[in-house]
Amino acid sequence: MITEKSLKALEFDKVAQKLSEYCVLYKTKELAISLKPEDNFLNAKHLQDKTSEAFELLYTGGVSGIEFFDDIEDAPERAEKGSSLSMGELLRIARFLKSSRILSASIISSTVDAPILKGQASAIFVDSYLENEIRSKIISNETMSDNASEKLYSLRKLIKRLNEQIREKLQSFIRAGNNKYLQENIITMRGDRYVLPVKSEYRGQISGFIHDQSSTGSTVFIEPTAVLELNNSLKTATLEEQLEVERILADLSQKVGVISKQLKANEQIAVDIDLTYGKAIYAYKTNSIRPNFNANGRMNVVRGRHPLISPKTVVPVSVKFGYDYNYLLITGPNTGGKTVTLKMVGLFSIMATCGMFIQAEIGSEISYFSKIFCDVGDEQSIEQSLSTFSSHMKNIISITENVDGESLVLIDEIGAGTDPDEGSALARAIIERLLEKNSYGIITTHYSALKEFAYSDLRIKNAGMEFDSQTFAPLYKINIGMPGSSNAIEISKRLGLTEEIASKAYSFLSGSKISFEKVLKEAEKSRQEALDLKTKLELIKIEEDKKLKEISDERQKLELEKERFYSKAKAESRRIVTEKLEEADEIINEIKVLFDKEELTSGDLIRARTLRNKLEDKKYDLDEVEEKIVNYSPVDVKKLKVGDEVFHKPTESICKVNSVNEKKGECEIFMGTVRLKAKISDLFFISKASQKPKTTVAVKRDAFVSPLIEINVIGLTVLEAIPEIESFIDQAIVNNLEEVKIIHGKGLKILSTAIHDFLRRNKRVESYRFGKYGEGERGVTFVKLK
Repeated sequence: MITEKSLKALEFDKVAQKLSEYCVLYKTKELAISLKPEDNFLNAKHLQDKTSEAFELLYTGGVSGIEFFDDIEDAPERAEKGSSLSMGELLRIARFLKSSRILSASIISSTVDAPILKGQASAIFVDSYLENEIRSKIISNETMSDNASEKLYSLRKLIKRLNEQIREKLQSFIRAGNNKYLQENIITMRGDRYVLPVKSEYRGQISGFIHDQSSTGSTVFIEPTAVLELNNSLKTATLEEQLEVERILADLSQKVGVISKQLKANEQIAVDIDLTYGKAIYAYKTNSIRPNFNANGRMNVVRGRHPLISPKTVVPVSVKFGYDYNYLLITGPNTGGKTVTLKMVGLFSIMATCGMFIQAEIGSEISYFSKIFCDVGDEQSIEQSLSTFSSHMKNIISITENVDGESLVLIDEIGAGTDPDEGSALARAIIERLLEKNSYGIITTHYSALKEFAYSDLRIKNAGMEFDSQTFAPLYKINIGMPGSSNAIEISKRLGLTEEIASKAYSFLSGSKISFEKVLKEAEKSRQEALDLKTKLELIKIEEDKKLKEISDERQKLELEKERFYSKAKAESRRIVTEKLEEADEIINEIKVLFDKEELTSGDLIRARTLRNKLEDKKYDLDEVEEKIVNYSPVDVKKLKVGDEVFHKPTESICKVNSVNEKKGECEIFMGTVRLKAKISDLFFISKASQKPKTTVAVKRDAFVSPLIEINVIGLTVLEAIPEIESFIDQAIVNNLEEVKIIHGKGLKILSTAIHDFLRRNKRVESYRFGKYGEGERGVTFVKLK
């Protein structure tokens, strides 16, 4: 059991107060302020799970929070016992039913996985009929709707008519020349009766019943006989109306009484979910995380921030114990953050046990402790005549008597307030007792002997609050493994102590104390210098990595430019060759025409000789075309990876690997924007490149195959034709063709429709059309490529 004293010492009440500000309902706020840790690990973990679900519902699922409703107090119980509720109480019941209905629907309809909260939401009782009935019959805390019942509607209609008749009668009475008897020409009321203000001396002139007179006696208020019966009827109707209102209220109250237990159960569920939502909102507002929760004493706070210190000024601290050692012995200068760190650890453990998240970073681990003992601050008791030391010792004695293996112990400045030698010895004995009990915790001290003890016992580890080795200013950071130095004299100098007093103070220190503190200071100085050097090296590494990336990017850019240049050169070479071949074909065809004649004239022979000479002249020089010589080696499938540039033999192109299927012996490659399936056996690694010397190339007709400019798919099915056309278009793009022709026939238009649909979705197709008259019309399609 975590005592109220420990909760107050760690200031958990202030955290609870902050939590209450994020709750909606009054009862929830009161519950949050009096929040207590769970006394069972599984219950505490259950609360953590609920808070996680609430966080997801609110900030991932977009579920709205609880709609506010007034406390329904004991109204349902009174209604169950037969009491009639007031209009205001019934309206509060209706608002409560509405809030319950919205809460249940919002959680159950969410797609977020939240089994705990959805289980609670499904248990909420919903009565939309009663909710709507109350809201339709009761307008406000004092007013019931005319339409609450047919009888009430009729009675109120009658009352309105009687009021109008009475006022009309009295008005006609005034207009009939009786105004000389009246003090004022007005109609007023006494009690629930309509009357006229008559001058006292004329009371005998007006026949009727006197209900009242003015304080001076000069005016009497008379109900004329002419309206007496109408007033009686009005009185009767008004009483009947009141009885009908009470009947309706009793009926509604009876319906509330029937579901009294469900309403109270709803209230408990709503308050519980509101508190859980409050924890989730607190976590979001404070940038908190859910810690890894255990029951093994492991505490690992990663850059934790004390929840009661402003986020603008708090310095994150990392603390770890409960793994290889049970205790941390924190030393260091005053105002260095020892007490804040100690309190933060205790608070985080309590918060996690209450189902709250903690202000730390992902990876933090918090342990459940069934007991938390805390001795922090000045607890001098004047009433009990106890000194600060006595008060502390009384507290520590209680700790040593009740501590066990599930306890967290937090002691600030152990053994302080008495003789240093005795205090140090007493502190060590107490620590050894705590270690024997296998408990966990943090202890702060200034005693050097305890620092030495922490080096000799594996169950406790030194930790020091860091300070600036030059200015001795605290850095509010903890260094586990290295004890801290108190630096009391140096800090006093910073606060204004004279050099003379400081020097004298140093002279009173023992040699071993000076030597030990000097070693600590030098160690801290060396550690900080190493840390600074490491930081500088990391910055240099980042800068160098940045430069290397820039060089790599520039090199890649140059390679791309180079590749584009060679691609253009290759395309230009192909264009020249194609052009020369077409000219050569024309000459050859002319020669064939001549030799096909039955008889050759001398002119034909001269013409043939001329054409032969012209063909000889068509040998051309590619002096201006430089080709790239590349040495290729067969691809090793084990070394082939995505992004590699390879040579594709069937298309004689350099491509980039997009994916590799080693089992099928295939891979997917990109040829510019064209994606192809290729056999790995058709791929070659590019080993090196050099410049080919200028070469004269002669045209040889049989060594060149013109690229296909048309494809015939007549007779093929759609499933057979589309892959053929896709491959045909790929080859056309590789050969830089601008327009190709697809022969598909007219038929039933099934094939042509499927082909056009494919072409419309193909990003490499600029446009397409059916053939014109003389081109094949609707039996062919011409495709213009990008």
